[in-house]
Amino acid sequence: MAAPLLRHLSRTNVIARRTVLAFSKHNNDMQCRYLRNSKSLPPYLKEQVERRTKVGPEPKRHPSAFGCWNYDAELFAFGKRLGEDFDVDILREAFISRSYIEMEIEERKKVGVKTQIPDTSCNEELSKEGKQLIQKYLKAYLRFNFPYMFEEGICAICEYVMTTEILASVGKLIGVRDLIQSKHYPPTDEEMVDTFMAVVAAVAKSQTEERAGAFVVDFLVPRLVGKDINEMWKLDNPMGLLSAVLQSRGMASPESRLLWQTGCSSIMSLYHVGIYSDKELIGRSPGETLTIAEEQAAKEALKNLMKSDDSRPPFLSSSKVPLKSLDLEKKNPSADLLLKLYSQSDTSAQRATK
Repeated sequence: MAAPLLRHLSRTNVIARRTVLAFSKHNNDMQCRYLRNSKSLPPYLKEQVERRTKVGPEPKRHPSAFGCWNYDAELFAFGKRLGEDFDVDILREAFISRSYIEMEIEERKKVGVKTQIPDTSCNEELSKEGKQLIQKYLKAYLRFNFPYMFEEGICAICEYVMTTEILASVGKLIGVRDLIQSKHYPPTDEEMVDTFMAVVAAVAKSQTEERAGAFVVDFLVPRLVGKDINEMWKLDNPMGLLSAVLQSRGMASPESRLLWQTGCSSIMSLYHVGIYSDKELIGRSPGETLTIAEEQAAKEALKNLMKSDDSRPPFLSSSKVPLKSLDLEKKNPSADLLLKLYSQSDTSAQRATK
């Protein structure tokens, strides 16, 4: 019995009628005969919707525009949400953008105030320091997880993570957007990126660089989950690099063999090529043509040798990586240098045979 009554009272017509009738008791001059009639209420609501659609959506406004906004409390809550102990002055500086300083200078000129704002008040310096910290610790983490990957691959993965799209999205997710002091709202992606890097530098200055490295690992490395890290590094000569790697390890030169093929006389042709070294299969892959299949098989062999294939262990969290003991300056072997050495040894061998 109670459920039908609640459904009846929750209807739009009943609520509107009861509201108007209750208000009309205190204002007898109110014209409400149109709202009392249930047949005229849907056209009224339709007109309201059409007017709202014609005006367009409301512009995005900063939360401070709705009142009950305490910036100091929001800064304090930001650090506690992330589990970091920030120096309040440093964190406040990390959220001040260049456009906000320019806006303040213009406003003071209009009012006639001659007080100058120092250029160091914005987050540009902190952003530069944060960028260096991100690159340093991110590359050190990748070298720790992929010790057999070439340095070019490590740099390619780092560049992918440090794109504007990824850094801006991470900054938005941790609540940076509403705290940025900018000329316009919402702030641009570039301002989001600069602020996020400034926050990383603020972690290092408020605590230690190792803590900032753990911050970088915890918030940026998860962006690599589910991604093929090998595709981030564009290889121009995979077979040549594979030959150089095998020669440096004292293994036989790679030999490609056609394993099977199907539909050769149709547009749906498929070739499956395998690459052997010392009669051992080190990589195989299909392709539309023999050339494509051989190139993809060489890439698969390199993935297996670098231990960056799909069956690799998952990424480790910052608590399981010894960031303090990592050599931040150590680099992995260079693929370009290895190719040069291989080409020089190959040409010298050809001259010796002649």
